[in-house]
Amino acid sequence: MTFCFDMERRRLLTTAAALGAGLAAGFLPLAARAQISSIAAPQPDDAESDRIAAEFLQGAVPLPQGLALDLPALGDNPAAVPVRVHLTEPVDEALFCQELIVLAQRNPRPLICRFRFTPLTGAADVALRVRLMQSMGLRALARMSDGRFLEARADITVAAGGCGM
Repeated sequence: MTFCFDMERRRLLTTAAALGAGLAAGFLPLAARAQISSIAAPQPDDAESDRIAAEFLQGAVPLPQGLALDLPALGDNPAAVPVRVHLTEPVDEALFCQELIVLAQRNPRPLICRFRFTPLTGAADVALRVRLMQSMGLRALARMSDGRFLEARADITVAAGGCGM
């Protein structure tokens, strides 16, 4: 015996599948696709990046030396931009990087990564690939074991695409 709600559920699933296939194939009108993408994607805001940095720094002023942020000037593939962050000062068991974060200022989710280190880690040197939404500034912050905070900044220009697509 088939109940009324079973038929409604099947109709709903069929309609949702057809809508999903149409959206994936690009059959929706351009205005409808723009409206759906603007609802789904949060708008980038530098304030969120600044809030995360302030929370990490806990009121301290970061020093502009001791940390290096290496990235290309032009990111030709915004879905995988190579980024390297490393300490430029010597480390030992008494002085080491405890935590390192990387922020992309205008990405919908600005906190790219967070690394935690111990004295046994040795040098704090990380390499990653970042997905960027648009041309923006990247910022790396490190908390050292002696209580200092280090900062490195760099700007990058990216080609069209990235995580906004």
